[in-house]
Amino acid sequence: MRSSPYWLLVISFMILLDFYVFQAVKVVTHATSPKVKSAIIILYWTVSIIAIIVFALLPLLNLSDFSKGLRSVIFALIVALFFAKLAAALFLFVDDLRRAFQWIAIKVRSFREPKGHLNEGEKISRSVFMSWIGIAVGSGISGTLIQGFANKYDYQVKRLTLNFSTLPQAFKGLKIVHISDIHSGSFNNKQAVEKGVSRILELKPDIIFFTGDLVNNKAEEMDGYIEIFSQLRAPMGIYSTLGNHDYGDYEQWSSLVEQEDNLKRLKAVHGKLGWKLLLDEHVTLEREKQKFLS
Repeated sequence: MRSSPYWLLVISFMILLDFYVFQAVKVVTHATSPKVKSAIIILYWTVSIIAIIVFALLPLLNLSDFSKGLRSVIFALIVALFFAKLAAALFLFVDDLRRAFQWIAIKVRSFREPKGHLNEGEKISRSVFMSWIGIAVGSGISGTLIQGFANKYDYQVKRLTLNFSTLPQAFKGLKIVHISDIHSGSFNNKQAVEKGVSRILELKPDIIFFTGDLVNNKAEEMDGYIEIFSQLRAPMGIYSTLGNHDYGDYEQWSSLVEQEDNLKRLKAVHGKLGWKLLLDEHVTLEREKQKFLS
């Protein structure tokens, strides 16, 4: 991901995206006063340029030297800004398709009816409505992402009742707790994390499933949190899997060996937590001498 060719492609795409979305910004600010319009344009390009510069310098920066809180803020802002513009661009693209079909229709009509062609220099304007919708949706997505990063300790419990005709009698009433995407590299408040673990224990689960992304990138992100998460208990055990972030593909490593060593350390962390890490395998659950293949 962070090799030079791919990194340059991503940066180039970000720049093109900025110019594309800027067309909508010009449309929605057309009717504003010159001062307001200038202020919005300056703000747009200032934020965009800073985001691109920071993103471009990421391979050269050692983010491990920054506090986890600052790293989370930087990551949240860049990701939120990117997806906001990407969402806005989708609406602009739909509007551009409309304009393209309209232009083709007029050209075809002009061959049949010469008087119906566009005057020289006349253009099909971009829809103000679609521009506003694109910006509104992009802003909404941006706000949602930022809120999500800010509320990482806002734990919520969703209760679902599952029914299976083939479920053994002994497994009826089984209480499963499913947790996922811990991303310990974003934590900076141990007390808040402990509250989350306590909330899980209060549910008194019979079995716990963890389905990936224990860390953002590195196994060391779990340092200081092993003792907290090892408090999780369930009579039938805790089973876990790896997630895409756990493989370290989003981190710049000095060598493949270093990345592989990181994965080995992370697998060992699951063992220290008392979790059974499943690696391309399955287990047969047993309760009151009845078995259920998971």
